[in-house]
This record gives sequence, C-alpha cells and structure tokens, in this order.
Amino acid sequence: MALADSPFPRDTARAEALAARDGEAIRAAAEAALSPGALLGAEAVERLVARFDLADAEELILHLLPLAEKLADPPISGFFVGAAGLATTGEVILGGNLEWPGAHLGMTLHGEGFVAIRAFHLGLSLKALAISEAHPCAHCRQCLAEYAAADDMVLVDPHGHRLTLAELYPWPFSPAALGAPGASPDAPPLSITIAGSAPPQVEALLRSDAGRAHAPYSGCPAALVLETAGEPVLGLAIESVAFNPTIQPVMSALVNLHAAGIAPSEIRAAWLLQRGGAVDYAAPTRALLKTLAPEAPLTLLGWPA
Repeated sequence: MALADSPFPRDTARAEALAARDGEAIRAAAEAALSPGALLGAEAVERLVARFDLADAEELILHLLPLAEKLADPPISGFFVGAAGLATTGEVILGGNLEWPGAHLGMTLHGEGFVAIRAFHLGLSLKALAISEAHPCAHCRQCLAEYAAADDMVLVDPHGHRLTLAELYPWPFSPAALGAPGASPDAPPLSITIAGSAPPQVEALLRSDAGRAHAPYSGCPAALVLETAGEPVLGLAIESVAFNPTIQPVMSALVNLHAAGIAPSEIRAAWLLQRGGAVDYAAPTRALLKTLAPEAPLTLLGWPA
C-alpha cells in the first residue's frame, strides 16, 4: 500500500520536525550507548532525549530505525526492515527481520516480531513500536495482539502516523476469546521438571527461565537452549491464540542469538525441553538446526507435568 493510500491521518508537522533533526548524530550517540543485546537502558534513553532536545522517547525510537535496520538479515528477500520498541519502563529494544536460506518461508521473522520476542525474554512490556510505516502485516498484528500490553501499545512511523494496535486491528482475535491471559512478563512461572540429562549450565538456565514459556492453549510449554563458545542462549515457546503465529522456541532462541551478535553457524549443540503431548517442536527444531548448524546435535528433554 502506498503512503498516499493510508486511511489514517498523519501529523505532517511531526514528520517535518523529525526530518529537520540531525538523525546521524542521534544514531551515532545511541549506538555508542547500546548495551549488549541491542538494548538501550532507560537512563541512556533519557540522556539522549535531553541531549538532542527531542520531544519524547517516541521521537527517539523513530530516529533509531536506520540503526535497527542494521540488525536485519534478509538474504532471501534482500528487504531490510528495522523496528524499535519502547518499553513501559523506558528501555528501547532494537530489532530487524531475519531469514534463513534453506528453510521454508514460514520460519522467517519480521522486525516487529523480533522486538516483541526480545521484550518478552527481557521481562519487558512494549508501550510503543516504531516501524517504517505504521501498518504491520496481519500476521504481525496477530502476534502483537497476544501480549497483555497490546491494548495500550501505539505504533509510530516517520511519516507522522501514531496509531493504537486497536485502530489497526479493531476486532481482534485476542487471548480473551479463549479465556486466556495475554503473554506477560509478570505471569507466574510454570513449575520446572526435567526428565533427561543436560550439562549443569544448560540445566540451570532451563530451571531459572524455562518456566516463563507461554503455552496456555495447548498446555505444552517448551524451551530451547543453544550452546555456543560463550554463554548459552535460551528461547521460549510463545503460543498465539490463533495457533499459526506461535513463536517456536527455536525461533526465539535464534532471535536472542542474533541480538547477541552470534552467528547460527557457531551453535555447537542444543537441548529442547518440552512437555510433549499434542504439540511437538522436535521435528521443526531439528530441521532448522540441520540447515543452520548441521553438526550441532539436538538432545530432547522431557518436561513431565
């Protein structure tokens, strides 16, 4: 859809003010302040807003879209998309779209999904999301609708649009439709039981974080740990009320791996902890790992109820 076809009003004055700023200087300062994992702490955000006399943190995340675009890795489409999320607690999370040659297109991730997954793993809720045009695809709208904070989230773009997710998706199929709570960092963790053997560091990570998996529909939570030369990387299953947009643990693990600046080829081994039953993540996990890290063995661990 061309910008001229947008059915939503836009603030052209804000768009013009944005264009008049020294975006390069803002991005250079932000890049220097980035923490590992493409994250700007709340204090760094406040300093950048004050230093460049920005209207607010929403303006900052709009300036950071070209910086977020650097995180994109789309070797199939060649279409680079950056996204920047502002958490309710003031942090900024950057992300980009990811594609993996040799895997099917259903395994790709959009920039909006990257940021939402990172926020969930970091224990943060998003209140604003900046993208190049504030009309994410329907798949992304459904993904975003899964989160408990979705009702209050706004989407902004450099063209002056500022829209709530409710305006973009006015009659959503939300978790409430099935009587389920939305995905939230404040949800009580699930109890962890592990059947099988894993290295102490892997088991410790699973016991501390796997309980945050979001699986209210199938009752089949899962988590994946990837071993690399550095610290192990965890990914959680984040189910969708619409099922198809569910984020598999291998997908969220690869997002966290990418945010840490680690290439998939550096994966040495993987451990998949899952409840099993109606949902089994083993086959798609094995298939994607075979494409990205063919020498990395996958060990399956049970998660008894």
